[in-house]
Amino acid sequence: MSLNYDLQNVTADYKSDEGWALAHALIWGTMSVGMHSIDEKDWEEFFTRAHIVQTIHGGWLWDKETQKARHVTADEIRSFIGLRTNVTNQTNAQFKNRIDRALRDQAQQMLRMARENA
Repeated sequence: MSLNYDLQNVTADYKSDEGWALAHALIWGTMSVGMHSIDEKDWEEFFTRAHIVQTIHGGWLWDKETQKARHVTADEIRSFIGLRTNVTNQTNAQFKNRIDRALRDQAQQMLRMARENA
């Protein structure tokens, strides 16, 4: 299934190179956070989930100055209120369970590697 998106109601400039990089990160980020849109009532939840995912997997944006990945900020997410995608929404419990599984899988992989190197 394709990832479809709609930016018609977004007021941020997403047509510049930097703006499109942010739009691209947030569009794909909707799958990571399990939310199909960013709107006025839930942009803070989108930011919270994005922060959690980025803390685990790394930032979604590249900082040209520091040459390092960086996290998307709350202001950047808020500027994309109106973004819509066809991603299936996850409840908080579903999102938390998925994150728990990912962290446990990562820990198990680290334990296996430690045993192999011992």
